[in-house]
Amino acid sequence: MAIALGGRFSDSRPESPVRPDGERRAGSWSAQVTATDPTSDLAVAIDGANSAPSTESRLDGHGKTAEKSPTVAEVNWPLVKQSFAHVVADSASAMEYFYARLFIISPDVRALFPTSMTAQRERLFAALRRLVWTLDGEPERADLLARLGRDHRRYGVLDKHYEAVGSAMRDTLECYLGDAWTPETASAWQGALEYFAAWMKAGAAAAQDSPPWWIAEIVSHELRSPGVAVLRLRTEQPFPYQAGQYVPVQVSRWPRIWRPFSVASTPRPSGLLELHIRAVPGGLVSNTLVHHSSVGDSVLLGAAEGAMTLTSSDRDLLCLAGGTGLAPIKAIIEQAITTDVAAVHPRKITLFFGARQHFDLYDLEDLQLLEAACPSLQVIPVLSEQPGYAGVTGTLPDAVSARGPFENTDAYICGPPAMVRQTAAVLAGSIPDGDIRHDPIP
Repeated sequence: MAIALGGRFSDSRPESPVRPDGERRAGSWSAQVTATDPTSDLAVAIDGANSAPSTESRLDGHGKTAEKSPTVAEVNWPLVKQSFAHVVADSASAMEYFYARLFIISPDVRALFPTSMTAQRERLFAALRRLVWTLDGEPERADLLARLGRDHRRYGVLDKHYEAVGSAMRDTLECYLGDAWTPETASAWQGALEYFAAWMKAGAAAAQDSPPWWIAEIVSHELRSPGVAVLRLRTEQPFPYQAGQYVPVQVSRWPRIWRPFSVASTPRPSGLLELHIRAVPGGLVSNTLVHHSSVGDSVLLGAAEGAMTLTSSDRDLLCLAGGTGLAPIKAIIEQAITTDVAAVHPRKITLFFGARQHFDLYDLEDLQLLEAACPSLQVIPVLSEQPGYAGVTGTLPDAVSARGPFENTDAYICGPPAMVRQTAAVLAGSIPDGDIRHDPIP
């Protein structure tokens, strides 16, 4: 059972150099979409047993009874956490052991994973640790697992994989816990794994009416600055999403690797989606999209994710974007402008767009056109490493601090983690925490 616990990253993550082979066109997907991969930036394979001994049943999205699973009261979560601490001390070795056991138990599963497993093992542990430490309550735990089950249909996860992965996980825990692997501990983990499996299966079953992935064609590709491209995609089928969300993307060159990118546009009648991509050194997907893709190429899109969307409010908007973190911020601004078209007093929207040098302001021309068409929008470029620049200079947190305090304002932030963290701290002095919005900081 694969569990992805990825947050949004404005750029894809680096792994290894891009291969020099050519791009495949739309027709090449027909041979790939039946064998997608259970891996992502933070992918976990954990399992439940074949059945779950619970007296509780739930309804899936079709009104059918979902697989019975242990309730939160029936799983000894404190013991699960306590025993997991033994694995933390030697996590790298434990994850290597887990995958070795998995591939021995079920050799055919190996073909679903990348050739190099180093990064995959790290992601497995990071995701498992996040799951164990943070999922403390019902119904949040069940809701998250159901969503993960839905999203991971794109990896080709099948019921037959559950038993093998679960056996490997239990073998790993038994090996690394040693004397701490007591009957009580085994029972606690058995219940936890059954719980995870049942809710993920229910989530996948409830989403059967929607595609596990969408095929999209690149209809526009612009290299805006060194290493940054703006792509526009059109899907064959309607693609549902909200302004501010991100989408997992898979390119034909790397068919078992997905990376998340924020959509930089609101949903449009034309069905076009705009993506802002920065080529990360060693990033397989980002470099392919920026340097090795062209109009007519096809990609796969997973279901949209992310909770940093425009709230229903009449408060002013303060938007802060660093680098390609502009993408979701731009979409949110477009959504706010569209929402305020009929308003007597539109909200004031202030955008701080931060970069190092002027050529890094890759979308400034489009932003200025939007600003000219919308009197309520003010765009403020901020450069941190441009000698002689006549505009606002310094870091985004410093620029925002100089303009504060802010009242009756909703804030949206996206960019490098350090910038997001520092800017949120600056704004906390005048804006309530609940009105400062950004995606989880890794």
